[in-house]
Amino acid sequence: MDRLERYLDQVCRSIGGPRPLREHVRQELREHLLDAVAQHTAAGLPEADAVARALADFGRPEELRSELEAMHGHRMLAVVIDRALQWKEMTMRAKWLWTAWAYVGLGAVLALEVLFITFLVMFIVPKYQKLMHDGMIEFTTLEEQGVKWMPAYLNRLSEVTGDYTTFLVLGAAALWGLFEWRVRSENKSFMRLSALGTAAAALLVVLVLAAGALVISFCLAMPAMGRMARPFAQEQVAAFDASVGAVEDAVAKADWAGARAHADQASGALHRLAHGPALTSLTASNEPRAVDELRGRVRASHEQLRAAQEALAARDAGRANAALAELRRAFEPVRDASKRVVKGPNP
Repeated sequence: MDRLERYLDQVCRSIGGPRPLREHVRQELREHLLDAVAQHTAAGLPEADAVARALADFGRPEELRSELEAMHGHRMLAVVIDRALQWKEMTMRAKWLWTAWAYVGLGAVLALEVLFITFLVMFIVPKYQKLMHDGMIEFTTLEEQGVKWMPAYLNRLSEVTGDYTTFLVLGAAALWGLFEWRVRSENKSFMRLSALGTAAAALLVVLVLAAGALVISFCLAMPAMGRMARPFAQEQVAAFDASVGAVEDAVAKADWAGARAHADQASGALHRLAHGPALTSLTASNEPRAVDELRGRVRASHEQLRAAQEALAARDAGRANAALAELRRAFEPVRDASKRVVKGPNP
């Protein structure tokens, strides 16, 4: 039987087509050979001679292989076509999947860009324009730095998106509909993706310019805000001292209503000092420990002022004067800081 298997190897090894087809041909040929061997054995031949006679009956391996290829050629062709169709189906499915993902990704990018531009125009740009109007951002500083186009760009962006949003949306929808209606090219999908990518890139440029205009112009205006912070802080310190002095005079005259009114004014001055860059502007180089110390003094002043207000409400002159004295001691470091000449970022 080893001779029979070697014969099958010689016949089937070079047959074209997929491996399952070759196995099928080999198995079919083996069954015919075994039937022939069985017939010769039944006729009285030994097994070895029966195998030799059966192989001789079937012919030389080269001749038999040619006959088998001719007989099974249509099967191999069908298998090849089937495999080709399977490959094409898998390729088309993968192409559809990646194309759909590209559309989803570009759609998400466009949606996020539109939402961010809307957020800038509705919430950030109006506040920026308010700062420009109030002088917190100096236009002369931007002009000196060569970036005066930035506020103009933001104003123009706000006008365009505010006044022409409907026209922009309708125009984009009309162009999209015209494209879908008129274009019949086999590259239509790639053209659509290219258009979406171009729109996403254009909106990205708009966003980068808007973000740059907001950040750069605001950073350039920060020195002007710092210069305004120290005079404001000194003004609040002076207002606080004046209000505390007025409270003391009103207590001496037993003018409790007037004393409470001046105490409220002093509380307002402390509140304005505690928020924003006012206290920071009173320190040299904005040293964190010095700023924390001043903030602690302002909090202590708040506590003493509340104690004084409670005494005023009770019309207790002794308690009120004691609380006012503690208030002045607590506030003394803040007063001294406002009188010092500061060199550095806050001249």
